[in-house]
Amino acid sequence: MILDSQKTAKAISIVGHPLLFGNAYVIFMSFKNLDRNTAILVSLLVILLVAVPIIWHNWKKMKKGEYSNFDVSDQKQRMGFYPFAISLFVVLLMAFWVLKFPEEVIRQTLVFFVMVLTMALANLKIKASMHAGIAFYIVVNVFEIGPLPGILALIFALAISWSRRKMNRHNNTELVLGSLVGSIFGGIGLIV
Repeated sequence: MILDSQKTAKAISIVGHPLLFGNAYVIFMSFKNLDRNTAILVSLLVILLVAVPIIWHNWKKMKKGEYSNFDVSDQKQRMGFYPFAISLFVVLLMAFWVLKFPEEVIRQTLVFFVMVLTMALANLKIKASMHAGIAFYIVVNVFEIGPLPGILALIFALAISWSRRKMNRHNNTELVLGSLVGSIFGGIGLIV
């Protein structure tokens, strides 16, 4: 049986969506590095203060015809998405600070926040792939766990990038830019 490459690309793109893959990463790393109660709270706050509002926002904008797709793949449409997403991360950072979360949580969230700001600024000229950016951010951090998990994460990140190209959501330049930004900020996250 030959796989339909468009269907495969769509499936990989869904599983690799920043809201799914990114949240899975946050939950995994929280439970790996934090005590159970803090990990639960971090995971819930990320989901409730960032993921759920973005899902609701994008779905609402799509239904109104303001976004052509849930991923906000149009560069001009992203001009309206980024301020919303950035404001959610500001709220998340404030919640982490008020709740006196470990400094590591706040630093990592701040690094990710600056990565989103960088993607927003890049979007003024070129639409960098958030799918690739977040996937490669995760790859860099998973390599810290070990080479095998890192290689598996890298293969998945490359598959995500392929899927975005196959679906014509990004060109090669946008994918490379997203991958580079994600890798750079993943590295910064390891340093801080």
